[in-house]
Amino acid sequence: MPANAETNGHDKFMDSELRRGERRRRPSPGRPEEYLRALPALILLDRLPIPMLATGLDGLVVYTNPAFATMLGHHPDTVMLTGQQLPALLAGHATTPPRDCVTALRAASNVIVDWLHVEGFPVRSVISETLFFRASDQVLLFGVTDITELIWTTPPAPR
Repeated sequence: MPANAETNGHDKFMDSELRRGERRRRPSPGRPEEYLRALPALILLDRLPIPMLATGLDGLVVYTNPAFATMLGHHPDTVMLTGQQLPALLAGHATTPPRDCVTALRAASNVIVDWLHVEGFPVRSVISETLFFRASDQVLLFGVTDITELIWTTPPAPR
């Protein structure tokens, strides 16, 4: 292809596929620790059974793993929650500015957070502290624990 020719998205995709294939041809790591170090972070996050959500500081969802999509009633292979604004996912926050949702999530570690299930009911959860801590981090990554069933099955404490 001439140096001045434009490439379309398919050409870029094929180029990235070739690079990805080259990585796969590397020799297998000898020790389990080396194997873990070689895995890309997104592959590890996708494999976690714990719902995970990453959002930019602007309130735009930049990543959800399949467990998060499943928690909200979506099929993990067909629904893309990435690109949605946080107010669309948080129950009762449809009119809340996305940046205010980010602020609320940052302050909500170990506080109940309600997410909006695809069928319209709230999914009660507790979120972890963000896994990125530096002031310069542009992404917040949270682990989410669905406590809905726990709330339904736990009898109230005696008074």
